[in-house]
Amino acid sequence: MRLTTLHKTPAHDEGVWSASWIPNSNRLLSGSVDESVKVWEDAQDGLKFVHTYQGHILGVVSVVSDSSGEIAASSALDSYIRVWSLADHSTLALIEAATTETWGIAFGPQQLSEGLNLAVAGGTRGAVVVWKVSRDETTMQAEMALPPAVEDKGKRERFVLSVAYSPDGRRLACGAMDGTVAVYDMGSGRVIGGLEGHYKPVRSLAFTPDSRTLLTACDDMHVNMYDVENAALIESFSGHESWVLSVAAHPGGGAFASGGSDSKVKLWDLGARACVQTLSDHTDQVWSVAFNQDGSRLASASDDKVVITYSYA
Repeated sequence: MRLTTLHKTPAHDEGVWSASWIPNSNRLLSGSVDESVKVWEDAQDGLKFVHTYQGHILGVVSVVSDSSGEIAASSALDSYIRVWSLADHSTLALIEAATTETWGIAFGPQQLSEGLNLAVAGGTRGAVVVWKVSRDETTMQAEMALPPAVEDKGKRERFVLSVAYSPDGRRLACGAMDGTVAVYDMGSGRVIGGLEGHYKPVRSLAFTPDSRTLLTACDDMHVNMYDVENAALIESFSGHESWVLSVAAHPGGGAFASGGSDSKVKLWDLGARACVQTLSDHTDQVWSVAFNQDGSRLASASDDKVVITYSYA
């Protein structure tokens, strides 16, 4: 397994905090501190600009697409979540949260025709809020609070930063500023496990394709790997020289990528439980890494305003 750097694209006027591939296409979303969301086409000679979504009045924290590749959503520091049609670029929904009560977002595996679940890391709300998005209306479906803090985390800020659905849609995980990692059962809405091991902000999470394992990226400079069903720590990966800001599981299940505030992108072999490659193309912290649907491409987004694409083989 190896990543090969393909193209470095000056993507935004300010730092790029999020990147996400659009399923069933060769297109990529990027979100930036410059308040914009952009769509790019992955062409042979580099990323080609397609469209800009505007409307946020503060920096964009998170961008995602649904499993069909028809819908995108963005979360920003202005406390709004905007849901867009990727076909005609219209706004499908505008969700207003209280100040500091929105951060990372994630779509569930549903289709728009049956109503899309959009999970929102609720920041100072101390919870994950799930919205049901359809063409006709958007309604709040559930609010799932963080489990009680363990004693040595009790005085730390319980700001929910990150959220991820399992590919099978049965589980939802979130990470918080105090190191809490919680996993919820989507059928009952109840916490099925608190995953111990982090004591600093958990800024990104990713399930492996079989939905059985969760990867967590933390300011403690580690990526932890957990057995979800048994709420057990399997491995703690070290190698970044500073905060780990992002993690992405390869769709094939054998690898994952991470990005850190050390400006590095790393590729890890899950079977060998080892880092197999470190890339130093960025010049500032890497806020986002994302594999495309078939795993042939990785994208990374950074405070250096650049989005880099890599081939994976």
